[in-house]
Amino acid sequence: MDEYRRLLARVDDWYRSAQGRHPERIPCSRGCRECCLGLFDVSLADRELLREGLAAVDPAVRSDIEGRAAAILAKLRAVYPDLGATLDGWDPDEIDDLCDALGDIECPVLGPEGECRLYAHRPLTCRMAGIPVVDLSGATVSPEGCAKCTLSKDEAPRLDCESLHRDERRILRARYPGKGGVPLLIPQAVAPDEERV
Repeated sequence: MDEYRRLLARVDDWYRSAQGRHPERIPCSRGCRECCLGLFDVSLADRELLREGLAAVDPAVRSDIEGRAAAILAKLRAVYPDLGATLDGWDPDEIDDLCDALGDIECPVLGPEGECRLYAHRPLTCRMAGIPVVDLSGATVSPEGCAKCTLSKDEAPRLDCESLHRDERRILRARYPGKGGVPLLIPQAVAPDEERV
């Protein structure tokens, strides 16, 4: 996991740099939950990270997170009865439809005051959320941030997305042979009864 943590640290550095240059335009802080609404797909390494965080929190917090995740999955399986423990075999459009199925549902990891209860263990996608993402080439990956962010894509610091995703794929292939590209939803990652892949 050390190599994956180094990859996440690169993204954290990029985000801190953006916020340091534009604190009034990027008002992200503890309890801001604008980026935590909806379902998001993550990697198997992110699942491992989230479960590490779950193991370290107070048992009551863990129980609440797991219960909320299980409730979300029950709602999803009412619409998608074939939903397994991962999204293996789903194409990107199907995953987008699935992520939109329940609307702006809160991430099961959010606490009562909108705080991320597994912040130090949050997935890559969470670390890139909230501000526009623009590659070193100038290509826009995500044109806007959350509703509170007023930073434009032209002002956003560049992130070497191509290198980041290439390194992520390499790490995932090495760590999970034959399953490196298997995505899953955050509720699948933290629900107690989901099979281990």
